[in-house]
Amino acid sequence: MSPSPTSPPAPCTARVDGHVVDAVTHEPIPGATVFVDGAVVVDTDAAGRFVLTGRCPGPALIEVERADYVRGSRTLTLPAQGSLELELTAFESEVIVVEERAPRAEDMRATAVIEGAALARTRGAGLAGALAEVPGVAQLGSGSGMAKPIIRGQYGRRLLMLVDGIRHRGQDWGLDHAPEIDPFIADRLTVVRGASGVRYGPDAIGGAVLIDPPPLLREPGLVAELHLIGSTNARGGSTAARVQGAPASVRGLAWQLEGSVKRQGGAATPTYALDNTGLFDGSIGATIGYRHDDAEYMLSYRRYQAKLGVCSCLRLESIDDFNAQLERDRPVDADLYTTGFEIDRAYQAVAHDLALARARWELTHLGALTATYALQYDHRREYDVVRSAVTGPQFDFRLLTNEVELRLEHNQVHLSDHLHLRGEVGVVGTSQIHHYAGLPLVPDHQALGVGAYAIERLIAHDVEVEAGVRYDGLARTASIERQDFLRLVRSGQLTADACGAADADPVECAARYHTLSASVGALVRVTEPWALKLDLSTASRPPNPDELYLNGTSPTFPVVGLGKPDLGPETTYGGSLTSTIRTDHVTAEASAYANYIADYIYFAPAIDADGDPIYDVLIRGTFPRFTTRAVDALFYGVDGGVAVTPAPWLELGAQVSAVRARNTRDDSYLVFVPPDRARGHVTYRPPAFAGLTDLALTVTGEVVRRQGRFDPQADLAPPPPGFFLLGAEASARTRVSGHPLTIALAGANLLDARYREYTSLTRYFVDQPGWQLLLRLGVTFGKDS
Repeated sequence: MSPSPTSPPAPCTARVDGHVVDAVTHEPIPGATVFVDGAVVVDTDAAGRFVLTGRCPGPALIEVERADYVRGSRTLTLPAQGSLELELTAFESEVIVVEERAPRAEDMRATAVIEGAALARTRGAGLAGALAEVPGVAQLGSGSGMAKPIIRGQYGRRLLMLVDGIRHRGQDWGLDHAPEIDPFIADRLTVVRGASGVRYGPDAIGGAVLIDPPPLLREPGLVAELHLIGSTNARGGSTAARVQGAPASVRGLAWQLEGSVKRQGGAATPTYALDNTGLFDGSIGATIGYRHDDAEYMLSYRRYQAKLGVCSCLRLESIDDFNAQLERDRPVDADLYTTGFEIDRAYQAVAHDLALARARWELTHLGALTATYALQYDHRREYDVVRSAVTGPQFDFRLLTNEVELRLEHNQVHLSDHLHLRGEVGVVGTSQIHHYAGLPLVPDHQALGVGAYAIERLIAHDVEVEAGVRYDGLARTASIERQDFLRLVRSGQLTADACGAADADPVECAARYHTLSASVGALVRVTEPWALKLDLSTASRPPNPDELYLNGTSPTFPVVGLGKPDLGPETTYGGSLTSTIRTDHVTAEASAYANYIADYIYFAPAIDADGDPIYDVLIRGTFPRFTTRAVDALFYGVDGGVAVTPAPWLELGAQVSAVRARNTRDDSYLVFVPPDRARGHVTYRPPAFAGLTDLALTVTGEVVRRQGRFDPQADLAPPPPGFFLLGAEASARTRVSGHPLTIALAGANLLDARYREYTSLTRYFVDQPGWQLLLRLGVTFGKDS
């Protein structure tokens, strides 16, 4: 009798989902090596996870090892046991240095990070320029470094800038007020696109920009870096340096010194100079920190100051001059314009001081407690064209802000294998005193604010869900000069009884606001390289003092602005869906979003009963009147980018962004909404030669469409035509006396195209700058070089 046939072996299709965590803190352990039956298979990712596929049935010995932990192991029977969580114990004989309690949680919104080589390519540009290559980001500017970022159609008061975790407090309300921040201080720039009010505050309706300086040294040593930049248009250059040290004699002590200075002359268009557009700015900073056991302490101080020329093209005597200029392709006096370094009236002089104290304690059974105190003093002066006998500024703003924050990041709660809870709670208190002197514009005011928030994230193997809520209260009192108060009443922006005792001088206008922000988001890892992110959020923003009480005109934009003191908060309801792919050869992100903003605070031309713009006649000239009012607005669009490296020597990339915005109350378009744009690049990396390494040759092209969605009355003139810009860069690394030196030569607008940006305040008067060459040198010294 022949033996019966044996059953075929079971297919090797079993899967193991693993998670490796610290035995004490239960934080993920990234970069640990996973062995299966003694053979190295994979490393854990940033979340401490790993996946083994194609495993055969039967027992399998899983071992995990990292240099600072005791090797851990467990035997699984496959396929019945297809998942495990392994806890590793740190070697007690070693000092384990942890930069963070856990890797940065991935934001539920579309997020772009600029660091390393990408950040180096932005050196020499202003903050808005450094961010402009991020999909969905444009610039609102008026030349001479006076530019601010626009994220998905939102700018200024609806975007938060956080420097070293502290909200930047300055005069950001003016269309020409650039953030008083030196981008040289950053080691990392993060752009969060989408409402972020729960974590950062109610003003983050459009998003947030995080400017993070480098961490202090953890080990004894000395590290330094030096950057030198020269440019042809605007002619000039800048230099920046940073030195970091940690003495071996005092373990745990570290310090940092930094500084920069920039001097540039006026820029030039392809056919004429942009007169009086030079700038001079600089910054200094110092930081000292100390670590001892489970505590860290840090003190820092930074100062930024700048002098920014205002283009002579903005000096118009009457509305007739303004209208006539719209018909010309160049200013009347363009033949007299120069690109010199001298800065004449009109110009802005700004200074910003930030002092910061922070302490962080690791509480074994609770989590990490961080306490922060920040003091900011912002001083802005604007000098108009006046008689030679007048030497002082015509507009003088002083803003003093005190801020305290207490934040607790609780220990990760282990609910089960592959299911954990991670989160934080915090409280914030602020006080502000604003003093103004000069021609009628904005009143003095004082404000007190408090906020409290909580965020929790449930983490599973392939899914993460996050929810958060925040409350903010604000009390503000403004002191309005009686004549300014009566003017607001006469213009219809304010009722005579809106502020109580209308016969007082000054008139005291008090306001109280209570706002809520909430968000819920989900992150789903569909496959190992592909993830989807969904965010639903709402946030309310109280009106700024300028939106309430603005009453005048400034040197940089010829309009009379009037606020509306009875405005209430604006509230956004938004959602976004983001898809990301990250493989060895492809990195891509695409995002679609929509934001409905109820009672959107809108600054636009005042229109009379016949549908014509209203003009005000002042001693200084005739200007169109702009008023602040509440409308309902809808913003929606798409943005994203892809980078492909088909070979180590070649990279191809493309980015697109499109945003739409409408006033839903009267179905009209909103102003200053960026037009559609697309950007592409090709990078070739040739082999090293003649001592040069990391060679890269990049060609970029950017196409910007004409903004066809505009309101003829609000825009004052039709949008300019679309344009194409060509750029290129060549870079390499070498060594000088043993120190690495990076060299880069970059060109912008190489075709010398004449064009005007729809989101530039100067588009009514002049073209944008022509071609430019920029040379960057960067050298590092020290143990990490």
